[in-house]
Amino acid sequence: MPTIARPFFAVLLIAAAITTTKGTVEIAYPPYLAGYGYTLSLIGFLTALIAVLQLISRLPVGVAYHADRVKWQFALACVAFAVSTSGFAFAAGQPFVVAALSVLHGFAFGSLGTLGLALAIDVSGGRRAGVSMAWYTAANSTGYATGALIGGSLADSIGIPATLGLIGLLPLVAALAVLTLPAIEAAPYPSDRGSGIRGLLAAGLRLDSRVWLAFVIVLYLNVLMDSVDTFFPVFAPTIGISLATVGLLRAIKSGSAIFIRSTGVVLLRAVDYHRVTLIAVVAAAAAAFALPFSSSLTILVPIFVISGLARGVLRATSAATVAELRNEGRDVGLASGIYNSGLDIGTIVGPALGGLIASAFGIAAMFQIIAVLSLLAWLAVAVSSPTTRAAAGLAKRHTIGPTA
Repeated sequence: MPTIARPFFAVLLIAAAITTTKGTVEIAYPPYLAGYGYTLSLIGFLTALIAVLQLISRLPVGVAYHADRVKWQFALACVAFAVSTSGFAFAAGQPFVVAALSVLHGFAFGSLGTLGLALAIDVSGGRRAGVSMAWYTAANSTGYATGALIGGSLADSIGIPATLGLIGLLPLVAALAVLTLPAIEAAPYPSDRGSGIRGLLAAGLRLDSRVWLAFVIVLYLNVLMDSVDTFFPVFAPTIGISLATVGLLRAIKSGSAIFIRSTGVVLLRAVDYHRVTLIAVVAAAAAAFALPFSSSLTILVPIFVISGLARGVLRATSAATVAELRNEGRDVGLASGIYNSGLDIGTIVGPALGGLIASAFGIAAMFQIIAVLSLLAWLAVAVSSPTTRAAAGLAKRHTIGPTA
């Protein structure tokens, strides 16, 4: 166990470094664009563009994943992520440069997410999937919380461009760290994807249905939360909330996610896994709906706490379903790509739809409309089959394990 625990701890630190950078960008990017006169719809479009490139990266990077060369794959993606982040400091809001950097930023971060999950699964050996994925997702949340604090504080003190230029150095440190890891041990039952597009499609059809169920959960999660995350930094100053306070609220949300992931093992032993998922889905929509009711921190802090708890539950349990497949001979790289693509599709739809709704009805109303629409869309998928009803906590009896 010690030979596994030390590299896994290093993987957690590397994951936190990547999401610290991303958390800072998420705070700074929308007001960065707004400061150069970009409209709400264009801010939503460019934010969605990043997610589009994340999505495009998932399948090819997942297919390219191999344990024996993942360290160099990951390091290269880190360098691209660093360049695309720091580059905004020198772009001066120029549309073509901003668009190019956004494209590179999205592809690099999507690659890191896909490689990172598969790397964490292989380094952990696929054992104690619930515990290892709870810690892995907690490390991600720790980075987002740190990035939110750094992003808000530095943006107010040294300016947004300088903040982006500085935080872009962190992925370079992560690149060096991943190269110091020992050789990565591959899964005991290597998967055969076949060759060419037909082989990839065949491999996709053979994917365990648990992967698709996890995909649906994270799709819902990001449609809802990324629309809020994109426009709350723009909405907050209009009601007297500073970017530093926005960063604090985002940190509280991530901190809540860290807490629930760290204690999730005890929770899931005491409460039905599927019921917890159902409660978290409803709570996430309710928190987004309540967001514009008040500008008081007394109201906003509990809303962000609930949002963080819901996100923490849904991300940890969905990732664990993917991790459990490793020792069954399933294709972890491809599964990671499919699973993470759900996050990206949600991130594409959320900000883009949010921008359109905000332009028509205002940002405050958008939070409520997107909450209702995303919950109804999730419900339509959840009730579509006996398998999805069971996974969504809507069936009378539940089983946890492989499904056809």
